[in-house]
Amino acid sequence: MTTMAQAIKSYVQSAGDKVTAEQIKHAINVAYPNQWKPSTLQAHLYACAVNHPKAYLHHPSVEKFLYRNADGTFELYAEARHGPNEWAPPEGDDEVADVTALVETSISLERDIEDHLVNNLDAIERGLTLVGRQFTTDVGRVDILAKDAAGTRVVIEIKVDEAKDSAIGQIARYLGWFARTDGDAPRGILIAGEFPEGVRYAATAIPTLTLLMYKVHFSFERATV
Repeated sequence: MTTMAQAIKSYVQSAGDKVTAEQIKHAINVAYPNQWKPSTLQAHLYACAVNHPKAYLHHPSVEKFLYRNADGTFELYAEARHGPNEWAPPEGDDEVADVTALVETSISLERDIEDHLVNNLDAIERGLTLVGRQFTTDVGRVDILAKDAAGTRVVIEIKVDEAKDSAIGQIARYLGWFARTDGDAPRGILIAGEFPEGVRYAATAIPTLTLLMYKVHFSFERATV
C-alpha cells in the first residue's frame, strides 16, 4: 500500500520542477481520492521537508526528502543543489527536549541577528544596500544579499555561535553561482560568533571573503509592579 509520503515523493519527482503546496494537494487528491484528510497531507508537507528543523523532532520517523524554497514552493532535496543537510539534530542524541530547545534558540537568535542586520546594514559596512533577504538561488538560499557602494553584489551569511568548515563551502557555493550567473565576481561576508583557526585558514583561499564576528550585548531595565 502506498503511503502518503511515497505519493508526495512520486508526484514531486514526476513534476520535475518546483511545485506549490496546492499543486501537490490537488495531485494527491486526484490520484488517491478521499484516502487521506487534508490535515494529514498538510502535516506531511511539514514533516517531509529536509529544511524544517522541528520536523526532525516532531516527526522523527518520517522520511525527509522535500526542500521548501523561500517562496513556499517545494522540490526534491539534492545536496549538490541545496547544500549539505545542516538542519537535522545530531545523531544519537536522546535528549530530545534539550535538542528542541537548542534548535529553537538557534533559529530564533539567527533570525534576530538577521532582522537587526537587514535594518542596519551600515553596521556591517557603510554604503551597503539591501537587495533581498533569504534570496533563492539554484544552489540554496542566501541569508542577506546586498550591494556595496560600488555596486558589487555582497553575499552575507550568518551562523550562530562558532562557524564550521561547511560555512566556508556554503558561501563559496553562492559566490561561484553569482559569478557564473552575473559574469562579475561578488564579495562575501560571513558573520559568526567565533571562527576557529581552521576556518580562518580556509577563508584565506577566498580573497573576496570577509569574516566578521558578532557580539551580543544585553541591556536591562527595572521591572515595576
